[in-house]
Amino acid sequence: MKLNNLPEPINLNTIADNLADAVFLVDRDINVAWLNKVAEEFFHTESEKAVGQKITDLTAITKLEELLRDVYEQQEALKCSYEEASVKVKRLDQRYFFKIAINPIFHQDELWGALVQLTDVTRFHEMEKIKTDFVSIVSHEFRTPLTTIIVGVEMLKEGMLGDLTPRGKEVLEAIGSDCERLNRLIDNLMELSRIESGTIYVEAEPTDVDDLINEAVRPMKIQAEKQDVELITDLPPKLPPVAADFNKAVWVLTNLVGNAMRYTEPGGKITVRVRQRGKRHFFSVEDTGSGISKENLDKIFRKYVQVSGSGKKGTGGVGLGLAIAKDIVMAHGGEIWVDSEVGKGTTFTFTFPVYQGGESVTLPNSERNGE
Repeated sequence: MKLNNLPEPINLNTIADNLADAVFLVDRDINVAWLNKVAEEFFHTESEKAVGQKITDLTAITKLEELLRDVYEQQEALKCSYEEASVKVKRLDQRYFFKIAINPIFHQDELWGALVQLTDVTRFHEMEKIKTDFVSIVSHEFRTPLTTIIVGVEMLKEGMLGDLTPRGKEVLEAIGSDCERLNRLIDNLMELSRIESGTIYVEAEPTDVDDLINEAVRPMKIQAEKQDVELITDLPPKLPPVAADFNKAVWVLTNLVGNAMRYTEPGGKITVRVRQRGKRHFFSVEDTGSGISKENLDKIFRKYVQVSGSGKKGTGGVGLGLAIAKDIVMAHGGEIWVDSEVGKGTTFTFTFPVYQGGESVTLPNSERNGE
């Protein structure tokens, strides 16, 4: 391509070398065909040595192969969340974070390869860590006085400090309910801090699917009866065990069922379903609630995002439950997604691997990104 009105020495290579990002051209076999100076300097290589190498070998970013294959299959630019398109790279005892952008390149209407761009977002991750640490500290500080308030409310409700009027009991019930909501919020904030700091571990052990579903659904049945919502389970017989951390898997299912409760009107139905497909179990929570608009589907798993709906009932949190659920599912090596239609209902689905035998596996949170 010819560039007009530029001094003679300036060409596309000159422009590319002055970009702040590391840029690569890779072919269909994910071999490097070209890279700019920033990429050469960061990955300590030279163009002559780098050309022909697998980009995954050159950068040690194994996640690139999966993302490139997806772009080649779809033949369109990479589309995934900020978290899924971010990767950690270690160089000279320093830790860097890059956001990955991939765009397919066509030649004569045939897919030739892709342009890979790595944008340094280390500063943003450092700011995120500061925020996470702050949230963790504040959550811990809130815990002690809140516990004291909860104990005091229980003492008053039990009459240990004297009899209460009916109106006094109503006020205490409201205070107790708000205390429980704050307690759940603190639990979610602390869990999120552990996930983001990479200190959460998944103990993937053989777990009976029936036990998992029953443990998650049992405490929700009373709430469903009070709301006149039918809560049912749909499990085929003799499902093989799933490789999962029992407590964390129960948390994910309980959170999804709780969300469905908030958006399902009396007379509605919530179905918890499990199906096996190959080496994966597909868990789904389907409701007949108000549904989610298309513009909200893409952001529903983001932190601190709440989706409003006409059927929403009760008090909510601050939009952490689904973000935490996604991180837990990904830490198991699974996926989670949502399908919804306004006025007809919503289905959340996530996958866990079928247990293949052998010893339990402990996975730190950082390993889920293939770093």
